[in-house]
Amino acid sequence: MSHKASLSKKFLLLLHVGIVSTLLVGASTWLTLYLIGTLGDPFAGKGVQTPDPDVFNSVVALTEKKVARYLGEWEFLEPKLPGHFHHVGRWYQSDKWNFCINCHGQTPHSRSPQARAFLNMHNLFISCQVCHVREQKETEHTRFGWTDMTNGQLCSSPDMAKHPWGEYGAKIVPLKGSEESPQAVVLKEEEVFAEEFRKRMDELDDQQKVIGNKFIHRRCVETPVRCSNCHNSEEAFLPYKALGYSSERAAFLMSAEVVDLVARYETFHLPTLLKTDEPMEEGTGEKTK
Repeated sequence: MSHKASLSKKFLLLLHVGIVSTLLVGASTWLTLYLIGTLGDPFAGKGVQTPDPDVFNSVVALTEKKVARYLGEWEFLEPKLPGHFHHVGRWYQSDKWNFCINCHGQTPHSRSPQARAFLNMHNLFISCQVCHVREQKETEHTRFGWTDMTNGQLCSSPDMAKHPWGEYGAKIVPLKGSEESPQAVVLKEEEVFAEEFRKRMDELDDQQKVIGNKFIHRRCVETPVRCSNCHNSEEAFLPYKALGYSSERAAFLMSAEVVDLVARYETFHLPTLLKTDEPMEEGTGEKTK
């Protein structure tokens, strides 16, 4: 009996070991497959499906469907995203010529929350030199032309009727030189210096950076051209007709309607309740002094 009991115990032990081993192998296999599937697909187990390619393309790609875009006296037909509320412009061409954007970006105005959108809108078709640079600090620009945004070469006035407002592929620049051989006002020395300055920035101490920055901006004026300088009915800074604007458009830009809008815009202030730079006394709504 003792021998048979011993064999029976050994059989049961082997059976238990086999069952436990099978369960462990099965559990390990399942866990491995689960981890591989979950970690390999960030959307797995989260109820998020990978976008269908056809649906994705229909959302991000421009279609042949056109919608009207009204810009003052002009009306354009432009592509529309299906199901998209906002109109989408045809293109936004980067300025590959003006070196200022290497540091300041394509939309350089960011200091004033009230004005930055308005100013950056003008940056689409007006070069930095028009408003911020003088060859001689006390002498304002008097002549202007257009330069191609891809190469910086002087070009003829764009046919504005064929483009959405501001998207001309060219920018207004101040001119120098003779009438027969005009040249765009450029900051060649500053551009060469700025390129080297950016390369060696990490090697410079704070004082050297300040000196270098002053050199790059040495021909920039403290008070740039203001909105009211261009939009006024008496003596507009920019010669609109000479730059290719139609008589109707030039008259509108200098009209009382626009002038009044500019005047209100330049004196616009955010409501006090939106300002958070000064503490308020609890319960009074008044600023603490």
